[in-house]
Amino acid sequence: MIDEQLLQPTHRRRNGAAAPRQRSAMCSMGVEPRAVPALRAFTRDVATRWGAPEETIDALRVIATELVTNSVLHSGSAEVSLLLTVDGSMASVEVRDAGTWRERCPGTGPPDQMVDGRGLGLVHAYATTCRIQRNPQGTAVRAELLIPLPARHPWDLPGRRAPIGW
Repeated sequence: MIDEQLLQPTHRRRNGAAAPRQRSAMCSMGVEPRAVPALRAFTRDVATRWGAPEETIDALRVIATELVTNSVLHSGSAEVSLLLTVDGSMASVEVRDAGTWRERCPGTGPPDQMVDGRGLGLVHAYATTCRIQRNPQGTAVRAELLIPLPARHPWDLPGRRAPIGW
């Protein structure tokens, strides 16, 4: 299931045109290994369509991959949902499932054979905030990151002109 919506404009740009305050898109699917690449591709496609900078798209893809992988590996849920939201200069990835993530015992197995356990560390490396919410209905993890502003030239400022030849 895929749902995308552009919420009603709640503020205006300097030129008076309405600016969308928030965009969101959601995709839900069964908890199975193919959910990881499918939801990573969903994240890339939506963020690209919204015009996100390439480094933001890459960060969102890593976050989505790690959070969905955690759900697939640890939740015991039948379904996983991924919600992407852009609100001004903030982007977020929220992954929900109806399970309870099982904690991995630290130090189980030789370190050179462990292939998991880095997921939330990677999410924290990219995100400005990350919240995990567990309740009887399941688990929700929300990671937020700032979208970098595009590089501006001095002549982009009001009252300035580009140098001749630009």
